[in-house]
Amino acid sequence: MSPLPNNPTFQFRVRYAECTAHGDLAMAGYINFFSEAAAQALSEHDVDIRMMTAREGALREAGYDVEIQVSPTYDDEVAVEVRLHALDDRGFTLGFGLRAARGGKPLARGTIRYDARSSGPDGACRLPLDLHGLLQEWLV
Repeated sequence: MSPLPNNPTFQFRVRYAECTAHGDLAMAGYINFFSEAAAQALSEHDVDIRMMTAREGALREAGYDVEIQVSPTYDDEVAVEVRLHALDDRGFTLGFGLRAARGGKPLARGTIRYDARSSGPDGACRLPLDLHGLLQEWLV
């Protein structure tokens, strides 16, 4: 998992409140890291995913998938790589790789699916054209 120009990487530190009673990163922590990395990656392209997924926004988070290989623990530094995993007219999926910041050991991987909410008089669920175009550039 090497950072490529189209696959930005962001670093985080596991906080105590994100851990289970056993000291491992809780499932919600993975989703939070993935969501934060998605927001940062898209903001570099002037896309505010938080606004787009707000109650009246054009998108909704439709699903999560997390596969844990080795769980990080309190105070570990982790790096999250973001990539565009899939794109269609109705939505897109971002893929994530979580690894140890030091040494690069793979820890987990996952995805978040974003679907378009219905819009327009016909109630169609389509990505805004400007967002679709921006995401297509990410694939190149």
